[in-house]
Amino acid sequence: MKILAIGGGGAMGKAATRALINMPIFEEIIIGDLNLEAAQNWAQKLNDKRVRAIRVDVTDAVSLLSATKGVDIVANLTLYEFNVPIMQACLENRCHYLDLGGLYHVTQKQLALHEKFKSINRLALLGMGASPGMTNVAAAMGAQQLDHVTDIHIRTGTTGGGRGFGYSAKTVLDECTMNAFVFENGEMKAAPPLSGRERYVLPEPVGEVEGFYSIHSELATLSYQYPGIQNVSFRVAFSPRLVNMVETLIDLKLTSLEKFSYKNLDIAPREFLDAHLMRLPKPEGLSEFKAFRVEVGGMKDVERKTLVYEILVPSKEEWGIKAGAYWTGVPAAVAAELMAEGKYLATGALAPEAAFAPELVFAKLADYDLKIALAQEQKMR
Repeated sequence: MKILAIGGGGAMGKAATRALINMPIFEEIIIGDLNLEAAQNWAQKLNDKRVRAIRVDVTDAVSLLSATKGVDIVANLTLYEFNVPIMQACLENRCHYLDLGGLYHVTQKQLALHEKFKSINRLALLGMGASPGMTNVAAAMGAQQLDHVTDIHIRTGTTGGGRGFGYSAKTVLDECTMNAFVFENGEMKAAPPLSGRERYVLPEPVGEVEGFYSIHSELATLSYQYPGIQNVSFRVAFSPRLVNMVETLIDLKLTSLEKFSYKNLDIAPREFLDAHLMRLPKPEGLSEFKAFRVEVGGMKDVERKTLVYEILVPSKEEWGIKAGAYWTGVPAAVAAELMAEGKYLATGALAPEAAFAPELVFAKLADYDLKIALAQEQKMR
């Protein structure tokens, strides 16, 4: 099996490719990145004869078609805005595909390609990182224990990680400035950015945090996976300092997409902000913990039952990879291994809850100390 990891030289990509070299099923592991030098340096550090690096420009259809030709699986570890073009290249070259999520709107566009992937007998796995990804698998595990699912609520949080943005600043800003979606009483509703604030407790040392509704891919799939489901929500808790910084940027209209003329250049404040933030170095240090809690409620026989799944993930110090990159990149690699082994439930464009038996994913994740545990089980008549 040959796998291409596009964006394999980035933070999430490094975690994924570091895991991929532990998987003998892959005879060739290609790190594709716009920055060829960085990709080559990482390939050299991996020190595995199966690994090589190539330059891939995800904004260029010709480059994508060339890179994906002859590849069995394409792991898209780049920004979500490139999901659909990379999927189109995979359709052309009949590759399996996976990504880290599409922030709801892009995920909907990707789901529209379901029949095309099904017609070529390939799986396009939509959102297989931490969240979406492991959260979806936890929801699927809970759903298996119920006769009828009514509620799924996802809450995530972090501690440590240093100042600044823990992952793509562009994605974080989108999560904080775009309308969120909440599925309530069987109906999808838009919610204002940073709304729905709630304090909740995650495994220590993350502990008590304040989260808010945020646009996320889980809402685009979990709300339709289980017939009769009534409520689905997703909340994220960033550090108070980061939230305050984002609120200031919003107040100053620096997240506006409205263009204005400056020195003969038409530019939106957000365009400048994205470009500037991409230039900044990522926070240093490995002291970071990530956690989530997934509550799955419904009926079992005549009882109302709620199952609560949790995970706590520290940085992977021996790999030199922070928790945020580790818990996002490694699940993508695990999913790629399951795809290579043919252990998926169907073909087409599918989210993790529809693509895999959750117990298989749980078992492989545990090999990398990503242990999703049933923390509580509540019953009521």
